[in-house]
Amino acid sequence: MLCTRDTIANDAPTRCSFDPDVEQYLKSTFRDSVQLEAILRSLPVPPSFTTLRLNSASYQAEVIKDLTLHFSGRYQITAHPLLEDVVVVSSGEGPQNSLPHKEDLPKVVVDVKCGKAVLRGADVFSPGVKGLPHLPAGSKVAVHIDIDRKCKRGEKNFSGRTVFVANGVTRMTRHDIFKMMVNTGVAVEIMERKIDVPCLNNTMEDRIFLQNLPSILTSHVLNPQPGEHILDMCSAPGGKTTHLAHLMGNRGSIIALEKVQNKVEKLRENIAKQNVACVSVLKCDSTQVFSESSTSVSIPPFGSGVFDRILLDPPCSALGQRPQLFNSSKLPEIIFYPSYQWGFVADAVKMLRPGGTLVYSTCTLPKEENEMIVARVLRTFPDMSLVPATPILGGPGVEVEGLSREQQQMVQRFTPNMDGDVNSDTIGFFIAKFLKSPMKLINS
Repeated sequence: MLCTRDTIANDAPTRCSFDPDVEQYLKSTFRDSVQLEAILRSLPVPPSFTTLRLNSASYQAEVIKDLTLHFSGRYQITAHPLLEDVVVVSSGEGPQNSLPHKEDLPKVVVDVKCGKAVLRGADVFSPGVKGLPHLPAGSKVAVHIDIDRKCKRGEKNFSGRTVFVANGVTRMTRHDIFKMMVNTGVAVEIMERKIDVPCLNNTMEDRIFLQNLPSILTSHVLNPQPGEHILDMCSAPGGKTTHLAHLMGNRGSIIALEKVQNKVEKLRENIAKQNVACVSVLKCDSTQVFSESSTSVSIPPFGSGVFDRILLDPPCSALGQRPQLFNSSKLPEIIFYPSYQWGFVADAVKMLRPGGTLVYSTCTLPKEENEMIVARVLRTFPDMSLVPATPILGGPGVEVEGLSREQQQMVQRFTPNMDGDVNSDTIGFFIAKFLKSPMKLINS
């Protein structure tokens, strides 16, 4: 007997498993134990709604029509009720009880990142394959996630603990993947998924971008205007960067920073696919791009007050990502992030012009990386004020010292809820918006 929507398979956890110290740490943010338990039960399954960001709101009716034909009416495809450049694809009825774990099918073992992508609608690409037996291309296989990360690359018959997620057909062989080292392309084409979500590989890439709803919303909150000079401090893979460009009508300038080479390449690839012309990609560490003595507006180090708007989505503990069957992070790793994030924030404030806008966002849950960062900004920089992060789709922030109840309502917190609607059955996410005073205040 297979599971209900509460779990992915009979061998998968019914809640996301965290290190006990990390779970205790989260209890300081979510004091309601019932709410925390609901979050932990929502994390292992992907959202029921797939959101597609359009290059132009004018495409909305056309995209809905074309996708309805593409999927032959299998999914309900609608306009988002508030965001005109978003189309919503409603997934099927959760886990498919008709999809058995076929014991007679050979097993393809994939890494956790690949498995999560399969659960969100992707095929299996060759870099994600860790183990498979000798099979000709075209063989039917069952795809399993190596949730303990113990399968060695190239294993033929892995016997460790796995979670079944899909059935598919091989498009590559062991020789292709492990001998010829083919590191691009589809290794297994998925035919049946444990959770019925749409596959959008290579679908309308010139018109749509697959993106989580809160991430789409972040660009709307920043609200860039044509002709402005924008900084995206941590920009890969480019969803927000390209969205900002489209919102500006491709008029103005966006500097997109990324320090990891393969992420830089993915960023440039997405910029090309989205036909964006106003973005300059710079490979650099965003914590090293500001200098008090500089006057540069186009290459680092940048000077003070040179950007009209800054988007900062810094590295975070990512505890809000879905699907997330388990999380192996230890508490020392988690508590490292707030001080690291502060380095980005402090420089962002200095690079923002008087009257400019800063938007701060994360895809994580702890208040230490979210509301407490906001409170620290307000405490440290008297010329920065918190303003409503409109349009509002999420809930209010949690209570922390330094934020009033009114200010808690100004930020947006998305708390995973697998029983919610399109605006609440999302990844965990946080958004705050700041305005820098047009006149520099002197702290007396």
